Amino acid sequence: MKDNNQDNLKNYQNQNPELTEIIQTLQRQKLQDIGANLFSIRSKKGLELDSIVAKTQITKRVLIAIEQGHLEDLPEPFYTKKLIQKYANTLGIADVPDYTVVELDQANIQAKSSKKLNLRKYFLKWQLPKWQLRSQHLYILYLVLVGIAVKGIATVVDNPSNNQEPILFTETEISQNTSTSITNSPSNTSTSSSQLITRSNTRVYDSVTVDVSIKERCWLKVIVDEKLEFEGILLKGTNRTWEGKEKITIIAGNAGGIIVSYNQGQSKILGEPGKVEEVTYTLN
Repeated sequence: MKDNNQDNLKNYQNQNPELTEIIQTLQRQKLQDIGANLFSIRSKKGLELDSIVAKTQITKRVLIAIEQGHLEDLPEPFYTKKLIQKYANTLGIADVPDYTVVELDQANIQAKSSKKLNLRKYFLKWQLPKWQLRSQHLYILYLVLVGIAVKGIATVVDNPSNNQEPILFTETEISQNTSTSITNSPSNTSTSSSQLITRSNTRVYDSVTVDVSIKERCWLKVIVDEKLEFEGILLKGTNRTWEGKEKITIIAGNAGGIIVSYNQGQSKILGEPGKVEEVTYTLN
């Protein structure tokens, strides 16, 4: 029955996107109930959060988010359910409810959805301004465009483009150009030129550097040289860099939302969207 209810719920959600907010609200309420129960049991046992952190290796910030039901501060549901179960097992609780499973009555869903749609239509009807495009508006737009064009021409005249930026070459390009010129020179042997080309194409690193660019909100865990450096949620647009002596391990809850560059190499997507991936980058 529970699986049928969830299938019906997904069908209604696909047909009525407005239900997404209602479902998230109910899931948040259920998570708050679970977190309040865990907090109550922990308090009765006289356990501090620091002791739970030591036993579960879950960060204190994530434990607080679970207890307070802050859904937006937690990773993807797959990871969150495992963290909740691990926390519960530490308190001696064998099983906890799945906060993502929401029991909803079909009539209740349709009533809430239609009510929300009616309210949205009402506000759109009375709040949208009745604005019409007139000839005066086109004339003002014409004057603005003329002003922008005149200013652009004046800028070009006052600042001629004779001061071009110098062309910059990377270290590899300089080495390749140098090796090519030595190869073409008649005064050098083929052995010395081939050795120079080999050195220019070989780069030796004494550390591991990983650059991470977040394209979608994602939970991330970073271990540098067997030491936990970061665990939490990074928002879209965040750029982070970690450097280690031997190796760096990246564990992501949404691998498709992360772009990784290893030792200034080509940037690559860590994995498929919504998938959990664990990748280790080593010195060699």
